Amino acid sequence: MAGLKKLMFWATVAGAAAAGVSYILKYKEYQKELEGEFKDFEDELSDYKTEDATANRKYTALKSTTDEFVTAAKDTANSAKGMANAAKEMLKDVANIITDNVSAAGDVAKDNAKPLFEKAKSSVEPVVDKAKKQLDKFEVVENDLDSDVEVEFYEMDSDEDKKDLAQKIDDILESSTDKK
Repeated sequence: MAGLKKLMFWATVAGAAAAGVSYILKYKEYQKELEGEFKDFEDELSDYKTEDATANRKYTALKSTTDEFVTAAKDTANSAKGMANAAKEMLKDVANIITDNVSAAGDVAKDNAKPLFEKAKSSVEPVVDKAKKQLDKFEVVENDLDSDVEVEFYEMDSDEDKKDLAQKIDDILESSTDKK
């Protein structure tokens, strides 16, 4: 269960990172297009004579009543409400899509992990059985050795010559082969 939670967390993080990268790339592309259009517009403006434009310009006075302003404000408020509701619904849809994707990813991971676990379990079982058999043999041999083994301890002088030590070792080895 903890693995599924980690998978869901990392899938969410990966989705958020992918969305962020996508947004940044689109934003940079948009800025390049906007900059190109602005340069084109600057070029057109430099060709346009500003002195002639002010002389030919005409103004029209706009007259509105208070009722028209109130109606326009209400329409703007209703439009803003509609956009907010649309954004809310869109976020709900995105959350549902992400939830479905994370759930599907968890199911796929679980389905893919099950055969691997079974394969590992089946490959380990013969090794464990063989090790148990070897252990059983070892215990039998160990019990047999307890009755036949004799241990002799020798004390040595630190001043004793190396040749004497070698001779004692040879004597011990000869006596052990004679017993067999």
